[in-house]
Amino acid sequence: MFRFDKRTSMNKFKTFIGIDVSKKTFDAAVLKDTDPQQIHHRSFAQSVRGYASFYQWLIEQGATSEILVCLEHTGIYINGLVEFLIQQGLAVWVEMPLRIKKCMGLQRGSNDKLAAIHIAKYAWRYRDEKRLWQPTDTNLEELRHYIAQRDRIVLALTQLSVPVAELAEVGQQKHSQKLARLQAQAIRSLKKSMEKIETAINELIESDIKIKVIVERVSSIKGIGKQTAINLYVYTKGFTEFDNGKQLACYCGVVPFTKSSGTSVRYKTGVSPFANRKLKKLLHLCAMAAIRWNEDMKQYYERKVKEGKNKMSVINAVRNKLVLRIFAVVRDERIYVEKRYPAGG
Repeated sequence: MFRFDKRTSMNKFKTFIGIDVSKKTFDAAVLKDTDPQQIHHRSFAQSVRGYASFYQWLIEQGATSEILVCLEHTGIYINGLVEFLIQQGLAVWVEMPLRIKKCMGLQRGSNDKLAAIHIAKYAWRYRDEKRLWQPTDTNLEELRHYIAQRDRIVLALTQLSVPVAELAEVGQQKHSQKLARLQAQAIRSLKKSMEKIETAINELIESDIKIKVIVERVSSIKGIGKQTAINLYVYTKGFTEFDNGKQLACYCGVVPFTKSSGTSVRYKTGVSPFANRKLKKLLHLCAMAAIRWNEDMKQYYERKVKEGKNKMSVINAVRNKLVLRIFAVVRDERIYVEKRYPAGG
């Protein structure tokens, strides 16, 4: 068994391993600093036996020290593999898929093998910008599972309720009522499950002073609700994934980018398609609430609309301002105060 020597400088990696993980398998590509054009690849099963085979293959490739393993964060599918890699003493870099995709350039197609190769090249090229994996806080991980399950229940309730309401709207009262009776028990059970999950979420937050304080600080901003604060905490790993408010705003999809070519070609300003769609949606609801209840934001919105600005563009600007305020209160470790953080963030 070989183990990564932690005394070795983090900038002296010689072997770079890119891993593309799926539900049942994972593909690995090995790139050595001495010959980055020669890359070896192999697929393995997503199992304990597969991890052992992968480990043996690394030894056969001569990868015995100064190794950096890079893989995309793809949810629960990476957990077992990451735990195995850490147990072997390897340096692991779990990167956001967005950052890797943006660095790939023009691609004509992709598969698991090519994805692993691209990740290996990404690790080799951007080694100085790496963020080595750190164990996730147990409560944060549990909170992640709770909100994910809550989202599934909300979706299930919507899928069951909307068709019934639509039938009633088009005059099909008889069919609507029959369907409502047939699924009434299922809906009651789902609602009861959601109540239990929400109770578990609240109890967990109350028991963890760190999470509780941050959620309170974020939700002290007018327009930001508790659910949004919790989701932001989870998706940003306790606000540790971003160095400044602009980075967080980009991740949330609230920073518009201009695109032009020469002096005549102009494209519609838009946000990144790689943004976190859930946070973007939640922040839209927060912006609408802020425009209604936050006098500062209300005045800003009305002023910009009177100036002829597109309403959706102004709402997006409000979302951006909210994100900057969120980052500020977390960074400064304080409750939001209107005079301290004016409309510009």
